[in-house]
Amino acid sequence: MNTQHDQISGETLTHENKLPSSESGVAMFVTVFMALVLGMVCAVTVTTTLTRNKDSRFQMDRLQARSLAEAILDAAQKQILVRTANFDDPFANSTNASGTVTIGGETYSWNGEDLTPTIYPGELDENGWRSIEVLYDSTQGGGSETQTLYTRVVQIYPGENANSGLEVGGAWSRLRRTIEVQRNPLFDFAIFFDDDLELLPGPSMTFEGKVHANGDIYVGVGGTLDIDSDYFRCTGELFRKRKNNNQTTNGTVRIKNSAGEFKSLRNDRDYDYWNDPEAWVDYADGRWDGTVQTGSHGILTQNAPEIGSISNNGHYRNNADLLFHNDRVYHVQNGVEVDITAQVSTAVSESSNDMYDAREETYVPLTEIDLSDPLLVSYIESANQDLDPTNDIHQIYAYRSPEPEPANWDPGSVNNWFEGIRLLNGETIPADMLFVSENPIYVEGDFNTTDFGTSDQKTVAVISDAVNLLSEAWDDEREAGDDYGDIDRATETTYNMAMITGNVPTPDGGGDYSGGLENLPRFHERWKNSSGSKVKCNINGAFINLFQSRQATERWGKSGVYQPPERSWGYDPGLLDASVLRDLFPQAVSIDRLVWEEGEPILPGT
Repeated sequence: MNTQHDQISGETLTHENKLPSSESGVAMFVTVFMALVLGMVCAVTVTTTLTRNKDSRFQMDRLQARSLAEAILDAAQKQILVRTANFDDPFANSTNASGTVTIGGETYSWNGEDLTPTIYPGELDENGWRSIEVLYDSTQGGGSETQTLYTRVVQIYPGENANSGLEVGGAWSRLRRTIEVQRNPLFDFAIFFDDDLELLPGPSMTFEGKVHANGDIYVGVGGTLDIDSDYFRCTGELFRKRKNNNQTTNGTVRIKNSAGEFKSLRNDRDYDYWNDPEAWVDYADGRWDGTVQTGSHGILTQNAPEIGSISNNGHYRNNADLLFHNDRVYHVQNGVEVDITAQVSTAVSESSNDMYDAREETYVPLTEIDLSDPLLVSYIESANQDLDPTNDIHQIYAYRSPEPEPANWDPGSVNNWFEGIRLLNGETIPADMLFVSENPIYVEGDFNTTDFGTSDQKTVAVISDAVNLLSEAWDDEREAGDDYGDIDRATETTYNMAMITGNVPTPDGGGDYSGGLENLPRFHERWKNSSGSKVKCNINGAFINLFQSRQATERWGKSGVYQPPERSWGYDPGLLDASVLRDLFPQAVSIDRLVWEEGEPILPGT
């Protein structure tokens, strides 16, 4: 009985666990459906993830493409700036220009188009620039002189054309930049330094005209320094201290504001005091209303020619009208150097007694050019009055080298070579003139004084490795080892000329003082009379420092070299009207960024 019961009970239990076939089908369906749903969800998730990853990669590629395009255009813009400043205008012969740049080890091409003829038809000069007349000094009571600025509107883009673009991964950038290139002769500035400017005269001084430095400006004075201008700017910052030792400077420094009022820059209110760009900008704008601007305001570099432009294979040698080489003279006619020494033989000589330069601590063999020589004057006047303008003489290049001249002669790389050019008897200049040399130039006696201030005034500039000023009383009897008692006394002398010259700069971080603007022209005499009063050195012109000297490289500040003059220096507004020479002057070139434009299409797969 027990066994049977157990079997019956087992059968009963087994029967109760079985499901009808319809219920089993539903369960199967639900299971399959859930699996499909989960599969679809997984597929959508994977697809979404892949899509998002792909989109993220595209966005990354697009960002990299744009960043690279910006870098290419920045480099292209710099090339245009430097080439234009160095007499190699990319758009001189065509409205299109191109170039290559290297970024991250890769080379990329850029192209550009001059839009100026389209935007300003009928307003261009013979060189393709648009000229604009503006007031030279816009301060109240600043005068009526105007200066001419030359502008060009250019669009640049990476690749072969404006739509070729730049591809990174799956993304393109068709970025274009429109810029305005602006140039004006460097002699439109009263003071221009392509580096830090140290303006630290002892006695009181007044400067009229624009002041620019591609670096910091350090100012101070023993008395009062007045800047009479609407433009006192630098790409760095403005400090009332010395660069060479970081000491705070004394005296009163005053700069004119837009209303024509002189407002002081206290020695406890310079950039260091504010130590914050925004705070300094607010202070400077409130005090000078735009006259004083620095890197914190966004002032950009004004590019200028490099020292290679004055080398014996550089721009000025290659474009000279009259060439002095040692004791020979050549008139360059249609690119040919014609020897005319026999026709102007008394105008050029090599010094029989070398002059001693106490700063350089060496005797200097010289080529001497007598600017009053009647043969030279007659030759220049005749050439400038004939019917062939290609014979005109306005650029004079002079240099010295061994004979025969070595190939690619470079005196800056020869340790034992120091020679110079001396300009004599230059009271009367026969025509507007640029005097250029890769050697130091020594200007002796009154210079360009006869017609200065009259309707016959000549525009004269001296461009050289170093500009040295010798007074009317100079002679060559100075010897090595002379003390102050043996140094000749200077007499009052006037130099009406602009100068572009080198210096020996104060090292960044401090060290030997460069001598500052007040010693940019170099002196060699006692500019004091027997009663101890300072003797005047009068300069009317412009003071431009573009490079470090490569030949006259001894430091400023040695004892026994000179005693300083009374500096009666100022800007010559006649430089603004120098129509014959303005295109020959070195140019300061700047760029304004006008428009960024992203061309289409930029979407993936287009």
